[in-house]
Parts: sequence; structure tokens; C-alpha cells
Amino acid sequence: MKTDVELQQDVMSELKWEPTIKAAEIGVGAKDGIVTLSGYVDSYAKKWAAERAAARVFGVKAVAEE
Repeated sequence: MKTDVELQQDVMSELKWEPTIKAAEIGVGAKDGIVTLSGYVDSYAKKWAAERAAARVFGVKAVAEE
């Protein structure tokens, strides 16, 4: 199982590869496999894309948003 820091870094890397969003706009936290995304995006499509990108990462059990 990945550590929280590894999981956080993997999700941030995955967000960088998502063409519809700017990874710098989204904060990432991880605890026990649960990833929390925070920040502001200007459309629901970008929010959904960020959630999908985070969920794609191996080791992510759930995605929460702030």
C-alpha cells in the first residue's frame, strides 16, 4: 500500500496529465487512501475531470472535494 505522501504525489502527477484542468488550481491531500481535492475550477466539467483523474490513481479508495 502506498503512503499518504506517495498517493498525494501520484494524484498531483495525474492531474498534470489531464488536459482540461490546470493542476496548479487544485490542492491535493491524502489520508488512508482517501484523497481530498480543494481549490476552484470554473466549470462542472473541470471538476468532474479532476475527480476522474484522482480516482484513476492506483491506491485511491475515495475522492472527497472541498
